[in-house]
Amino acid sequence: MQWKAIRMMSTLFALSGCMLAASLAQTSEKPLSTLPRQFSATAFGQAGSAAGKSFGLTIFIDGWTTDEQVKDFITVLKEKGPSGLVSAMDKVEDVGRLSPTGRVGNSFRFARYRALPNGGLRIVMATDRPMSFPELYNSGRSTDYPFSIVTMDIDKEGKGSGQLAPLCKVKFNKKGELEIENFGQKPFRLANVYLQK
Repeated sequence: MQWKAIRMMSTLFALSGCMLAASLAQTSEKPLSTLPRQFSATAFGQAGSAAGKSFGLTIFIDGWTTDEQVKDFITVLKEKGPSGLVSAMDKVEDVGRLSPTGRVGNSFRFARYRALPNGGLRIVMATDRPMSFPELYNSGRSTDYPFSIVTMDIDKEGKGSGQLAPLCKVKFNKKGELEIENFGQKPFRLANVYLQK
């Protein structure tokens, strides 16, 4: 099924003009878009085996994906599909990390933001997710969902909410529209999101 909550942000790779007006989103010290930044959150499962379960996590952001990189990713996805995008992401530097409490977590290769009317930010992070040898060896359906995506809406005080989709498929449909499909179940809901530093 399609992940509508994130599909509403089908500007995932077309956020070219959104890294502006950073001064509109400020805490008492500096703009929220100033890096590096660290957020804390609690992830809640909403369906399947994860329903009712929760865990803490920390989200680190130390770089923003440039407009030029966004254009390159769009071109690769259109011409070479998801597998080509995975290869392209493997070649860029990490821009952040998502770490569940007590674990190292995964690095992220894509991070963009845009200013919100309330003075906050909408942040989108994406990466090509690591796959275990058994997953690759068995070639199950999950291997067709090679991306992980995080979205967060942060207010000017550094507090907010978001979603985490661990397994996603990203593609352009026949109409040329970007589609993001979630594997199997609803994404995790991120609550109690707040800026740590």
